[in-house]
Amino acid sequence: MKKLKMGLSVLLTILVLAYALAFAAHNSSSVELDFLVGTPLSLPVSIWLGLMLIIGTLAGLLSSLLAAARYRLRIRQLNKELADTRQRLNKLP
Repeated sequence: MKKLKMGLSVLLTILVLAYALAFAAHNSSSVELDFLVGTPLSLPVSIWLGLMLIIGTLAGLLSSLLAAARYRLRIRQLNKELADTRQRLNKLP
C-alpha cells in the first residue's frame, strides 16, 4: 500500500511538472508590471503566475501557522485552568 501511494505521488508530480512546462512554453510572451516603486519589471506570463502561486502558498502557510500557534496557546491556557480547578476540587472536604 505504501509503494502504491508513493508511485501515485511520483506520477502526479510528473504530470503536474509536465503540464507546468507545457504551460510555460505556450505562455512565453512578456508582460511588464509597474509596482510604482523603481523600474517596471518585464517577465513572461508563466513566471509571473509561478511567482504569485509561490507568494500565495507562503502567505497561506504563514496564516495557518499563526492560527495554529493561537490555538496551542489557548489549549495551554485551558489545561492550566483545568489543573487549577482539579487542585481546588481535591482540597474540598
